[in-house]
Amino acid sequence: MLWWIIGIAVVFGILSGLLRRKFSQNTFEAGNQHERQLQEEERVKASSWFNGGQ
Repeated sequence: MLWWIIGIAVVFGILSGLLRRKFSQNTFEAGNQHERQLQEEERVKASSWFNGGQ
């Protein structure tokens, strides 16, 4: 019974990794754009905080 659970976990992990890699290649550029937008927003917030909100 334990071998079934281990086998299912291994198969699920392999399938999950393959799907994640496939989708990450397709959405890599979109993810980079989103990450740059978040970094820019954080930079603006930090800048306004350090400059007294000006």
